[in-house]
Amino acid sequence: MKKEKVSIIISACNEGDYLIDTVNCILANTMGVEFEILVVDDGSTDGSSNNVAACFGQEKRVVFLRTAGLGVAGGRNFGAQAATGKILVFLDGHTYTPPGWLDALIEPLNDLQTGMVGPVFASLSETKGPMGFGGTWRGISLEMDWLPRQFDDPYPVPILPGGCQVVKRQVFESIGGYDSGMTRWGSEDLEISLRTWLMGYNCVLQPKAVVYHLFRKSHPYHVAVLEVIYNRLRMALLHFNSERAGRIIDHYKGMSGFGEIIVRLTYSDVAEKRRELIKLRSRDDDMYLNFFDCQF
Repeated sequence: MKKEKVSIIISACNEGDYLIDTVNCILANTMGVEFEILVVDDGSTDGSSNNVAACFGQEKRVVFLRTAGLGVAGGRNFGAQAATGKILVFLDGHTYTPPGWLDALIEPLNDLQTGMVGPVFASLSETKGPMGFGGTWRGISLEMDWLPRQFDDPYPVPILPGGCQVVKRQVFESIGGYDSGMTRWGSEDLEISLRTWLMGYNCVLQPKAVVYHLFRKSHPYHVAVLEVIYNRLRMALLHFNSERAGRIIDHYKGMSGFGEIIVRLTYSDVAEKRRELIKLRSRDDDMYLNFFDCQF
């Protein structure tokens, strides 16, 4: 059977030379499948976008796109709209993909119940072994904790971190893509993992695939704390029942700027979008959290 074309989408901002390295290793280590790489430069100011365009200008498999301040979710959606593949791979611009990485990640998609697949993440800068085998909820803060290895074959996990997420285009479109209401960075990967589960699909870790990721101590662009918390509260209001969402809001209500966040959420599309999502989903948050023994 002929393998479907894959679109590898990298939404990037101020990635420096890491972006060139990431594209180079994809080209060198991706074999046996038709693919394209879409680099979405989301307003870089460090010259990295021009360097990539110059370096790969003659490579037909590399498509270069420019946006300005869409954020991770918006940049990934923008790339998906321009992609021509039936399988979408959303990849960070500071990763190393070893030989065989893509075949292993695509394989679990043969199961129609699988909505999204992710790899094991290891550190690009340290040699201490795998960083994590998918993620789970830390608790009421809606932060993520890494999981240890559980099985040798693909298995379900609550969260697939956004450094590498693989999904069929049909599924991506059916669940609505990344949440365009998210701010620049934070929780877009957690939210789409949660929504994939609630829409009736499974998020699956492929323990046979490893992607090496640069875990940075700071962002190469400004990320405001209030914007990160805004995304977490938006996710809570979109997907969790009123009692659980209330507890999550209570957790953050003492922080400076909380009132501003609530006003912004009030005037956003969150209430309308929540009603739409509840009509479409086939699982609720209780079922999802109970399945993974997550309590908050």
